[in-house]
Amino acid sequence: MINKFHWLVQFIWAISLFILGANSAVANTTTNNTIQNKYGPTRLLLTTQDWAPYQEYKNGEMEGVALDKVKCALSKMSQPYKITMTSWSEAQLKVHSGTQHGFFVATNTQERNEYATLSDPIAQQQLYWYFGPGVTAKIDELSKVNLKFSAKFGSNKWFWLKRNGYNVVKKPRDAKVLLRLLKDREIDIALEDQLVFKSEIERALLPSDYFQSELLETKPMGVYFSNRFLSKYSGFLDNFNRAITVCN
Repeated sequence: MINKFHWLVQFIWAISLFILGANSAVANTTTNNTIQNKYGPTRLLLTTQDWAPYQEYKNGEMEGVALDKVKCALSKMSQPYKITMTSWSEAQLKVHSGTQHGFFVATNTQERNEYATLSDPIAQQQLYWYFGPGVTAKIDELSKVNLKFSAKFGSNKWFWLKRNGYNVVKKPRDAKVLLRLLKDREIDIALEDQLVFKSEIERALLPSDYFQSELLETKPMGVYFSNRFLSKYSGFLDNFNRAITVCN
């Protein structure tokens, strides 16, 4: 009887050691994963706007020249992520409020720098003036107040026109509406990204030279990551910038 009892105690003790060992293995795996992901969160939350050809919904999937660069960099970092598409103002608001970690693709502005930090460039934006049919391709101090200007409402371009004394009219929600306003001469001059407006001209089945145009400036664009996020993951931005160079 004593031998049976002794055998039972040894059996229970052996089972306990097996379970303890299994639990220790799980803990070590979790620890190792944490070390591998120490420069980033379990899942990075990014948000953007539908802005072809940089990022857009096409055939039920998100794609685009900027989106592909972001996905490539995150893949090089082995960083899990989730990207959502919303309005541009909402994308920036979500990062400002802390519900998202970053937004793209964006140019550097003082307002955004108050709550976020811009990555190295993932694209170059060429801003062009587009002139309506019959409008002379010339901008001076007189035309700034006499002609009707516009850009996508809520964009940095729209507010730049307002701040610099241009006669800004209308509040087009996207490049498609902006093109229609320009074609119908409800506005005289539009300010827009060259790739974006070229894409809309093609969709509208217009000749590529339908509008006269003039380059205003070229600006780098990148991903804005919230300062709150970067404070928590201090090595993330350096790693992301290094990954971008590999994806160029």
